[in-house]
Amino acid sequence: MIITVVLLSYGSLISAFSLTKVDFVLNDCNCDNNRLFTIAMTADCDKKLCAASFEFTYDKSMFEFRSAKVSDNSSKITYNELEDKVKLVFLNADGININNGECIFTLTFKAVKSGTGYIDFFVSDCVDSDINSIDAGKCTSAKITVNSKSDKNSSDKSNSSDKTGKSESSGSKSERKKAEETTSASTYDEIGQLNSFDNPNTRLLIIGIVLGASLIAAVMLAYNIFKKIKSNMNKRKDSPDE
Repeated sequence: MIITVVLLSYGSLISAFSLTKVDFVLNDCNCDNNRLFTIAMTADCDKKLCAASFEFTYDKSMFEFRSAKVSDNSSKITYNELEDKVKLVFLNADGININNGECIFTLTFKAVKSGTGYIDFFVSDCVDSDINSIDAGKCTSAKITVNSKSDKNSSDKSNSSDKTGKSESSGSKSERKKAEETTSASTYDEIGQLNSFDNPNTRLLIIGIVLGASLIAAVMLAYNIFKKIKSNMNKRKDSPDE
């Protein structure tokens, strides 16, 4: 009889210290500054969850609380934003199945400053569908990364620069090819093609030839005139006086 009582007492003691626990995870998020973002609260336990109380704390210089919403129509939430926290109570009369890490509600915030911040929380008063208390197990806070516009613009400029670089490289090849064609055509003209008169050096050479020829012609003409005058003078000397 005494042994039976001891065993029963030992079993009750083990049961008292082996309560089922429910784990909660608030999902991480990556967003842009001055944007709304929504994060999900998930719960994981082999018991159905009927009720739980939450307190959320966060850096209010980075995030502004907007609203909360249940993920199941049979569930209800009541929340209140205080100066330093947001308090929320979750209720489901029949209990919500959370054995696969189900989302029980979502929170919406606005990012007001770039950087990395955390949304922490504390859970209490958890109750299962048998109206038994459940201990809160592991509670994982949310890590929120807020990107600044300058980071985004820098990334866009980097992509734009890559595209521009490719365009300029293509343009440079085109310009080099055009320059080569122009140089080749210019060299081709200088060796005596039909449009060689367009070359300045060729025009100067022709002008020089023309001037040289004109000078030679003028000299020859003067020489012939001088020769003829001299011949006439000799004839007058040889003729007898009248």
